Amino acid sequence: MTSADDVKFCADRSVRGRAWMVRPPVAHVAPAGVPEAAAALAAARGFTDLDTFFSPTLRACMPDPYVLKGMEEAVRRFCDAVQGGRRIALYGDYDVDGATSTSLVLRWLHSVGADAAFYIPDRLREGYGPNSAAIRRLREEEGIEFLLMLDSGTTAHEPLGVAAELGMEIVILDHHEPDDRMPPGTLVNPKRKDEDRSLAYLCTAGLAFLFLVGVQREMRARAFFDGSRPEPDLRQWLGIVALGTVCDVVPLVGLNRAYVAAGLPRMQDVLGIRALSTATGVTAFTTYSCGFQFGPHINATGRIGDTRLGTMLLATEDKLVAEDIARELYETNRARQDIERAAVSEAIEQARAAGDHAVIVLANDEWHPGVVGLVAARVKEALNRPAVIIGSGGSASCRSVDGFDIGQAVIAAREAGILVKGGGHAAAAGLTVLPERIDELREFLSARAKDFVAPPVMVDIAVPCGELTMDIPAALERLQPYGTANTKPKIAVYGGRVKRATVVGQNNHVKLVLTGPHGETEAIMYRGVGTPLGESLRGTDGLHVDVLGEVKIDEYGGRKRATLVIEDAVVERVAEDEMAA
Repeated sequence: MTSADDVKFCADRSVRGRAWMVRPPVAHVAPAGVPEAAAALAAARGFTDLDTFFSPTLRACMPDPYVLKGMEEAVRRFCDAVQGGRRIALYGDYDVDGATSTSLVLRWLHSVGADAAFYIPDRLREGYGPNSAAIRRLREEEGIEFLLMLDSGTTAHEPLGVAAELGMEIVILDHHEPDDRMPPGTLVNPKRKDEDRSLAYLCTAGLAFLFLVGVQREMRARAFFDGSRPEPDLRQWLGIVALGTVCDVVPLVGLNRAYVAAGLPRMQDVLGIRALSTATGVTAFTTYSCGFQFGPHINATGRIGDTRLGTMLLATEDKLVAEDIARELYETNRARQDIERAAVSEAIEQARAAGDHAVIVLANDEWHPGVVGLVAARVKEALNRPAVIIGSGGSASCRSVDGFDIGQAVIAAREAGILVKGGGHAAAAGLTVLPERIDELREFLSARAKDFVAPPVMVDIAVPCGELTMDIPAALERLQPYGTANTKPKIAVYGGRVKRATVVGQNNHVKLVLTGPHGETEAIMYRGVGTPLGESLRGTDGLHVDVLGEVKIDEYGGRKRATLVIEDAVVERVAEDEMAA
């Protein structure tokens, strides 16, 4: 590893059109037992309390629940409803954060013998958040008196107004951005206008666990627990909290980091997660398996199936029920993958035929609304441009590249009258557009992105070619758990010349063998054939090439070695048209 000032790349811009900047060092003291490389990177990333960062515990990181506005009132009203035997309903969401937060509170209620129901809206028929028709059914057909909203409700003024008119008591646990009005009922949201936002990084699963900590304390003070009704051990459900935290892609800092560090080892304590592990054959409980294996299976039914199944899986204590649901999730996810693969293939083909627009806008009424977000992400990754994928009914999902705020662009299009509705944030957005306005939308978004310049890519560690050894990933393992705001380190290998560029793995992957004064380094771009970056790397034999990506330990052929998984590259004398790709 080399200091930032000594690193020189072979060109100013990468194939993806990005400048690379090596993260500057920050003065620090490595905690005892922590490798210097890991401590140096954590400090450079802005983490100041390295002792807590490398030893995250709930005791050190969890605040008093009542530090959040509305939490004390929410806890009291909830406890009153439980003790008063009122009919309680939890209204959740169809994604993993909704399923995990709903199942957490449902488990607590069941463990103390409380009467409780739950409701998850249908993604296609009802959309996100509460709706007035569902609220009326809960009150009039099921006699619900107390409504606990989870992962939605902050801006649901009309349907929650209906709930209030019907005499329902309302508590909201949510983490989405508020507007300028307070909703009916008691709102607990770390992003409330009157909050200091110190806990704004929490998802609803983490917020729900904090809520239950407050509930336990309150019920203990009321002498609610006794020999016939023991106090639940909240720690047994930390695996659910970890799953929701990872899958909602919130920053793994502070309390979130402690949740995940404590929760990953306890995922197997949860019957439904064990059943899903058996059904999928995934036995490792890591941030990767949460985000890319368990999470997608729970999300699958939220996209194309019964939206209740994720919550049911995580809440049940019936082994046969858990096994049945896990198998259904597995089959639904396979169906979702088939739908997604077909749509991705069609979308990329369309995009390449459509010309060089700054923002890719594609439409096909046969694309399932439940997968357009996944397709947008895949198209964006393959072609390195913001992507808007419009499916059935004109509903679309948008995904953006670093530095281009797709949410603001969509809001501007809505305000210009091009969209029926639309909104979002910097990286992702959603919209609805009429067929006759799609071309106009493409031109509008592309005009906004025309002069967009991507920010520099931050390189965590730069090593000369030949010095990427297995000691580096071993040392950096102490940075785990990885996630948003603490991603797997980006490593640049520089100063090498391509000894050999080949296509491997059924003609899908592009592999480089780089050589330099310090030896050789191997690098590979998975599924690189046919992509702008992958095609730029083919035929680079003899050229200087610097590569950027994540390091992995490759054991192919029985020989262990550190290999770089390529995400970007700087190629000597790279052509201007390749730089713009």
